[in-house]
Amino acid sequence: MSFGENLQFYRKRRSITQEQLAEQLGVSRQTVSKWEADSSYPEMEKILQLCDMFGCSMDTLLRGEARGELMKDTSGYDMHMNRFTKEITVGIAVILVGVTLGGAAEGLFRLEDFSGVLVIADALIGALILVMSGMKHSRFVKKHPHINPFYTEEEIETFENRFMYMIVGGIGCILAGGLFLVITEQLPGKAGYTAEDIYGWGFLVFVTVGVSLIVYAGIQKSKYNIAEYNKENAGMTSREDRLIGMWSGCIMIFATIIFLVAGLVYDLWEKAWIVYVVGGLLCGVVSVIINGTKRDDDEK
Repeated sequence: MSFGENLQFYRKRRSITQEQLAEQLGVSRQTVSKWEADSSYPEMEKILQLCDMFGCSMDTLLRGEARGELMKDTSGYDMHMNRFTKEITVGIAVILVGVTLGGAAEGLFRLEDFSGVLVIADALIGALILVMSGMKHSRFVKKHPHINPFYTEEEIETFENRFMYMIVGGIGCILAGGLFLVITEQLPGKAGYTAEDIYGWGFLVFVTVGVSLIVYAGIQKSKYNIAEYNKENAGMTSREDRLIGMWSGCIMIFATIIFLVAGLVYDLWEKAWIVYVVGGLLCGVVSVIINGTKRDDDEK
């Protein structure tokens, strides 16, 4: 491919016009048009700007195969996102496992004090995993703010099929947990233990598996949306997205405060987890309202 063909390919992949590219480089649209027609070439300073803008090498831009290079994961994005997905999923699972074990310790072994310590310890470990993973992801994003799309349509389609099964499986686990809870509540207690004491923690096992599946699937789905990754890191996130993020963050922080107060003050560790379900639903409601308001404004 010639320089002009490579330049046009990169520009179209970024969904920008000749005029927009010219504005960013401080030249006229006609100049960019001549470059893409191979009737003239930019000076070295502009070539370096183009390489930085498109995240490519000078050799690739001037005389390489831009399409071929674009299909390579030169930044290690896929490996990083897979590791990030696993770490976030493990962090959340550790917190939920702590709640599950706390419920078992209190219900089956009457270890009320140890139950609270176990839940708090697991929550701290899970939070530490999440914070460390978030910091590593931030460093990666800072180092690689733009990723050239490299996933094939076949790879994306294959994942979309898996994504559907993972989400259905996660929701199915949570619903199965609810059914398990309803059924076991009808069973008689044994030797001074109520049915809730004996089987209540089992419901949390289903919830832990279900939530972990949904979290894993959600982060993996975002991995394949490289266009959105580039948009966010280029500072192009919309006002609506920022509002949703702000309100969702506030909701989940408030949910965490309620969870800790309910557990530490009222010893309701085995029931307080429900605040996260409510918090997630509220985040969804906020997203629908804000995006709905935006559509109404656009139609006016």
